[in-house]
Amino acid sequence: MKNKILLILTFLASAILLNSCLKDNIGEDWTSSLKGKMYAEIPGYGAQAFVIQPLTTTQTFKFLVNIATDALPTTDITLKFKIDTVPMHDYSLATQAADTTINWFYKLYPYITITDSIVTIKAGTRNAYVHVKIDSVKMQNGTTQSLTTKWMAPITMYSATGGGVIIASNKVNILYKLPIANQWEGKYAMSGYILRNLPPPDPALSGYYQNRVYSLGTSGANSVTFNDGISWAGNNGHVGGVGPWTITILGDNTITVRDPTNGAVTEDNLYNNRYDPALKTFFMSVYWGAGRLARATTDTLVYIGAIGK
Repeated sequence: MKNKILLILTFLASAILLNSCLKDNIGEDWTSSLKGKMYAEIPGYGAQAFVIQPLTTTQTFKFLVNIATDALPTTDITLKFKIDTVPMHDYSLATQAADTTINWFYKLYPYITITDSIVTIKAGTRNAYVHVKIDSVKMQNGTTQSLTTKWMAPITMYSATGGGVIIASNKVNILYKLPIANQWEGKYAMSGYILRNLPPPDPALSGYYQNRVYSLGTSGANSVTFNDGISWAGNNGHVGGVGPWTITILGDNTITVRDPTNGAVTEDNLYNNRYDPALKTFFMSVYWGAGRLARATTDTLVYIGAIGK
């Protein structure tokens, strides 16, 4: 279903680009259609994403604004921006139309400020950045609602003045999805030992491995999910019959490990499955199939940085 949605949205995006009045066809001198004209645009228009990290400081993202013209502007150009929930609502409806199992709407993140609500692009230049500040501290209340609500920062360019500039109506909105990361989200280096016992242990697929990088993304107030499946030793492909696992961190920092498609996957209770907050490290031992002596893996996951960095 996710691939179907991606295909539909990709098709729609392609259709928009193909019909853009500012398109750049191969072999065509696009500057001729702009001769004597100036269009104010958001090149990265449409849906984007910024993950809010669990920090005690404000966070900022930025997006580019541009003046599309055949020559550099000879006068200053002033652009104005505002929060606009109408395109956010329309995007929610389009998302639901693409997948009828979706019944939620994106919601306005309550603690955002457009730092550059008025931007001046100086004569002789074409572009500038708009900065948006996020106050994440006010949302760090540990509730499931804050982490699972589909937050968004919907921004519209609503005014452009100077030099005869006009707004490119198809590149006027930018919709920033704002998923909130819990404190365990991030990239981890995973090392350990995996067993595939037939018996005897399969020498090609069983064995030690080091520093495989996985991303663990927020999937709940106190849970993270692997971005990919578990692999055999020796880089011999994914383990069949198991999906990306979800780790849930309990109040005493012990953990549970579950598979969304395979109920036989469970943590080994003979092992101290836990999260060490001082080391930012998960320690886990998991088995499935016929039991801990048949299919199993014991792993250490060490935090190495935020996702996307």
